[in-house]
Amino acid sequence: MNGWKKMRKKKLAYNTISSLILQITTIICGFILPKLILSNFGSDVNGLVNSITQFLQIFAFLDMGVGAVFQSSLYKPLADNDLIKLSEIYVSGQKFFTRLAEILLGYVIILIVSYPFFANQDFEFIYTATLIAAMSISSFAQYYFGMSNGLFLTADQRGYIQYNTQIITLILNTVSSYFLIKIGASIHVVKLVTSFIYLARPLALKIYVNKNYSINKKNRIYWRTN
Repeated sequence: MNGWKKMRKKKLAYNTISSLILQITTIICGFILPKLILSNFGSDVNGLVNSITQFLQIFAFLDMGVGAVFQSSLYKPLADNDLIKLSEIYVSGQKFFTRLAEILLGYVIILIVSYPFFANQDFEFIYTATLIAAMSISSFAQYYFGMSNGLFLTADQRGYIQYNTQIITLILNTVSSYFLIKIGASIHVVKLVTSFIYLARPLALKIYVNKNYSINKKNRIYWRTN
């Protein structure tokens, strides 16, 4: 019991420290990148990027609180070590977020086709459409196989795994964007690289879950490590 309490305190410390570092990193990177884009590509491109980002963020409302319900429903079976119940919740959650990813794909296609017509007319259709496609890759991956794994780890008091991957990708993105912009890369290249860097987040979570938990074809979860 003492060992269990120590482990809980250790995880709490990891989560608290990682969350604090993530917030600081987010603030710093949030100051650097917009300024770089604005000073090197101009206000029109910066406005276009912000507008596309906002349209992609609107999709998050389709979650409708299911993510929070999914996470909270994992607490009891995790505490009781109820593998069958965990399996049922995890698999149903994964199916829901996979469905959201498919809807997001349709939403992005609609944006690609329609948004360029009412966006800033200074940009050609191909310019705006390809920028939307480049910026949406990581969002699709997040819903397809990242969301359920992230919430699962957070419910298991391993949120620091998710926070650490976010910290690393934020720093990598800021550094890579800085150098790409300085060597004259287009905004499309910058945002495409950003998407691929952020693609590492859900991939890392998926790898971690697969390594530390085993989900077999019968949809049952077994711990490989404590």
